[in-house]
Amino acid sequence: MNSRERLLMALAHREPDRVPFDVGGAAQTGMHVAAYRAVRRRLGLPAREARAAHITAQMAVLDEDFLDKLGVDTRFIPRRSTLPEMARLHDEGEYWGHTDEWGVAWRMPKKDGLYYDMHSHPFDVAEIRERADSYSWPDPRAAWRFEGIREQAKRARENGKLVVVNGLCAGILEVYSWLRGYTRFYCDLASEPETAAFFLDKLADLKAAFWEQALAEAGEYIDVVNETDDLAGQDGPLFSPRTYRELVKPRHRELFARIKRAAPDVRIFLHSCGAVRQFIPDFIEMGVDILNPIQVAAKDMDLRELKREFGKDIVFWGGGIDAQHVLSNETPEKIRDAVRRHIDILAPGGGFVFAADHVVQADVPPENFVAMWEAVRTFGGYS
Repeated sequence: MNSRERLLMALAHREPDRVPFDVGGAAQTGMHVAAYRAVRRRLGLPAREARAAHITAQMAVLDEDFLDKLGVDTRFIPRRSTLPEMARLHDEGEYWGHTDEWGVAWRMPKKDGLYYDMHSHPFDVAEIRERADSYSWPDPRAAWRFEGIREQAKRARENGKLVVVNGLCAGILEVYSWLRGYTRFYCDLASEPETAAFFLDKLADLKAAFWEQALAEAGEYIDVVNETDDLAGQDGPLFSPRTYRELVKPRHRELFARIKRAAPDVRIFLHSCGAVRQFIPDFIEMGVDILNPIQVAAKDMDLRELKREFGKDIVFWGGGIDAQHVLSNETPEKIRDAVRRHIDILAPGGGFVFAADHVVQADVPPENFVAMWEAVRTFGGYS
């Protein structure tokens, strides 16, 4: 059984030969560049420059020798999110600065900096319509975004891997909040529904246009489309479920419907971290096939209850270990025990892809990552 066959069985809620294993198979299951360098050394792989696939989050491009060594079942085809001239860093004294294609400005401290934080928003103004009329929205169908996508997806398929492609940008809510700044964003949701609808409609349409083009280019080789929108924090939703269902859900529903019309057989992978339990029925109703990351330390995200209530209707891609507390801070022995427990809960009946419950951050000791991987190999077989 090759990797793609293994994953397709799991995605169909059937038990393959072993639990599929993923790291870096989606935009939100990767590794910080610092963690990647350290784990490569631990595995005895040749030293290579750790390249950032995502500038602001500093997520690493995972090289093929690393993926092969670990037996990763997925292959991620990242979107080209920027042209080289858009990726230039600016020297801002104590910071390195970067402005993305949306006009959002980010910066990272030169001393001990790990990530870029936002500090300027192009729509942080009261005159929304006037700014929108002069704003240069990114072109979702620009040819440079799709260069090489068909060849990369075809090669991964021929090598027996499940092919995952990510979308134009972060979620419609996330990008909206970045464009406006968080204060104006939340005020819009509470008291300016017309402004919120304008941004959400515009972003959903741009995303759908990207997917229609990407799937026309390479849809026959794409198994999973990677979408995202964070709706919750550690302790609960970021806004009321009513606001989500009245204002956001109709845009999500139409976006997912347009993806399925363009490629009926692709699976929709939705990253939504935090305490999202009360939104899971909405995800299932809208046709989401896969939920990531199953953040086990968040409120009401008990694995047994989630598996019992939703395990037949949606695939859990993640939840293999608590990356926030356990993977970063515990001993290899405790990590091994946690991996075994989580597999025992989530693996029966299929519908589970092992991944940490978020990206592997810079503070994860390499021996802990290796302990996680070895535990999956030990405990992940179906008898």
